[in-house]
Amino acid sequence: MNRQMSLESTLKSKAPITRELSFIAEQTGEDELFLLSRALHLGLDLLYRQAVEQAYIDGKLGRPDAVETLGAECVDAIDYAKKALTQDVVRGLNL
Repeated sequence: MNRQMSLESTLKSKAPITRELSFIAEQTGEDELFLLSRALHLGLDLLYRQAVEQAYIDGKLGRPDAVETLGAECVDAIDYAKKALTQDVVRGLNL
């Protein structure tokens, strides 16, 4: 109970990012520097994947390169969405 009260007061008193980092470090037992490094890596990976998706959608990146990064299932989903959007636009113009 005392530990929970301490945790609650810690969570309320710090800025959001510091609070989140402290909470994760306490819960996982990991060093804050390690967690920051991991968060940076995960964030950059997400941003990279989003950039690859957009480059593929824009036609600036070929399908083989997109599949290498995103996987065939994700690229198939993008292709399906692009085809469906094109069909919807054509259908809309023909109304």
